Amino acid sequence: MDTLKRRGILITGAAAALAACGPTGSTGTGGTSTGSSSSGGSTSQNAQPSQQAAVPLADKQLLVLNAGAEPDSIDPQKASFVGEIGVIMRVFSNLLTYNDKGELVPEMAEKMPTVSADGKTMTFTLKSGLKYSDGRALTAKDFEYAWKRHLDPRTKGEYAFTGYVIEGAEELNESKATDAATLSDLMDKVGVKATDEKTLQFKLKTAAPWFMSVLATWCGVPTRQDMIEKGGEKWTEPATYIGNGPYKLVTWQHQDRMAFEANPNYHKGAPPLKNVELAMINEPAVAFAAYKNGELDVVGVQAEDMPAVNGDAQLKQQYQRYPGSCSYYVGMNTKIAPFDKAPVRKAIGASFNRQSFVDNVLGGIGLPSEQFLPPKFPGYYDDLKGQKFDAAGAKKLLADGGFADPKSFPQVKFTYSSNARNKVRVEALVNMLQQNLGITVLADPVESRAFTALTKDQATTPPMYLLGWCQDYPDPQNWYSTVFHSRASVSHTGWKNAEFDKLVEQGDVEQDKAKRNDAYKKAAQILIDDAPVAFLYYGVVSRLVKPHVQGLPQNPLDYFEGQSNLFNVKIGKH
Repeated sequence: MDTLKRRGILITGAAAALAACGPTGSTGTGGTSTGSSSSGGSTSQNAQPSQQAAVPLADKQLLVLNAGAEPDSIDPQKASFVGEIGVIMRVFSNLLTYNDKGELVPEMAEKMPTVSADGKTMTFTLKSGLKYSDGRALTAKDFEYAWKRHLDPRTKGEYAFTGYVIEGAEELNESKATDAATLSDLMDKVGVKATDEKTLQFKLKTAAPWFMSVLATWCGVPTRQDMIEKGGEKWTEPATYIGNGPYKLVTWQHQDRMAFEANPNYHKGAPPLKNVELAMINEPAVAFAAYKNGELDVVGVQAEDMPAVNGDAQLKQQYQRYPGSCSYYVGMNTKIAPFDKAPVRKAIGASFNRQSFVDNVLGGIGLPSEQFLPPKFPGYYDDLKGQKFDAAGAKKLLADGGFADPKSFPQVKFTYSSNARNKVRVEALVNMLQQNLGITVLADPVESRAFTALTKDQATTPPMYLLGWCQDYPDPQNWYSTVFHSRASVSHTGWKNAEFDKLVEQGDVEQDKAKRNDAYKKAAQILIDDAPVAFLYYGVVSRLVKPHVQGLPQNPLDYFEGQSNLFNVKIGKH
């Protein structure tokens, strides 16, 4: 399936299929997804209402989904991909969350935090009686531990930068020290403190309008120090993967299946959906067949599946399509020639006929994109000069980059997460490069988990690759700063633009909404013009849902299927 880095996208498998048209293999589950529900995706077609008429319930409350590929890591302080985060957020809960209206609300916190007048101190009070799934009390100290582990350079977490606004956080995470005493001293200086069993305080270096939204993500969820120390490198196995969220991970048959049970110690009580299973079917065609055979309750639908869906009255009634929260692009490693030259990168972007790609390769399940954010999202700007298809202009740009003769262009690899659908997509893009630029690029399929690992490290990021991004929370900071700031750890284009960095840094701390918006808008145009990536399309969610699945929300921003309607998702008799 597609790979969505969430949330960097690398969605692999189910999450990717649901956020249909993913690039290869989030996440944010998303990870699923979180944030604003508005998007530039297609309007709902043949969509079932999220709340179906009540029917008698099945004796076995089991929902079977497809995760696609084996997650690379479900360690909350290391994860960054949609499928990884989808597992994490079933098992763990953060201080805050988003409700079904996209509003930030308390989760483990008793109420929204007290914030100082200068915006630099946030104080949270936890709910009373919070417990982990094994019954141990949850305290503010667990959140302090998790945040310091999140920032510890030894953890090597990709989302550590989300905490850099905290006092002492960047100094800790960027430290080259290896001795425990020095690192312990740096940890003591980090501005996250449990002042008592129920009170957690954040001291920030500056006001940060976006940081409260981070506290609704997987960043800083309260991992258990005793379980991590007990399990060591294998602490994410079910015996020690103990969380405070709505579900417990009870079985993990690697490369095959994960099984979850409702957590009776969750602060709201056990969800009525008692069991969830995640299959790991990497080939979309196989997953589609499994759905038709009754082996899956939900499956993503791509263009290739639509004739079968439209030709079957039952499948047609089960089909849903609605706006997504993901943006897909062709990434270029700007530290590798010839992509160290902006004209070459711009030529690549100008060579893609995005409308043709969406119409003929994706079967209309997507929207062409000329800038990073989908329409209607905070940080999308109608009047930007986007990346447009221009074959003649692309050839001139290639010449400006030193390749007047396209035959002199070096043969580079276009790497992607290997499956049949991605093969079709990448080959279509390779053909556009040949037809419109006259250059030869080699399609390079890589096993999905290996592809995820490659794109997590600048040293191994391929010259060209298919990737994308799903919103974590509704703020431009989550897109521009998180993905493309030169110090961002979730994107490895190697791109650094001093003016872009300066503008997004201004936007990240600006209290005046108009000034903040203006800074991000200017940064967005620089991103388009300097082209470290070629924007391609926005995803829509395209899926089939069995009629016996009740109350499953049409919310692409959920981290896991059903999150925003957790206590209404049930399985009817069938």
